[in-house]
Amino acid sequence: MSDAGLPPRVQRFITTHIDSLEKLEVLLLLRAQPGREWTASSVSLELRITEPSANARLADLTARSLLVSDGGRVPVYRFSPASSEDVQAVTELAAVYGARRVSVISFIFSRPLDKVRGFAEAFVLKKDKDGDHG
Repeated sequence: MSDAGLPPRVQRFITTHIDSLEKLEVLLLLRAQPGREWTASSVSLELRITEPSANARLADLTARSLLVSDGGRVPVYRFSPASSEDVQAVTELAAVYGARRVSVISFIFSRPLDKVRGFAEAFVLKKDKDGDHG
């Protein structure tokens, strides 16, 4: 284990697929009942989030090949990652989240800050270069 005490596979998975606590909760909800088909409405009721937010999270997780959808007028979703690596990562993530919830949440919230900080630093370096030439 490294950063935040999270296993490297979990860190990679979060960095690649999870940008919000809500998205994590949706993924873990569907993982907990893999045979059940969920609508945005049923997810919103279960997690007490808005239906549009549930719909957006479900669509994003489907686009990331972590869920499958029937594509119906009112789509239904199931947990069904395309790769065995993702199945293992989500299983490990669920276990770590159960045992070290605060560490997982902290890691999720630290990721966007790292990206913003990297962007800001790149801008400052560019600005300094332009200042040196001008």
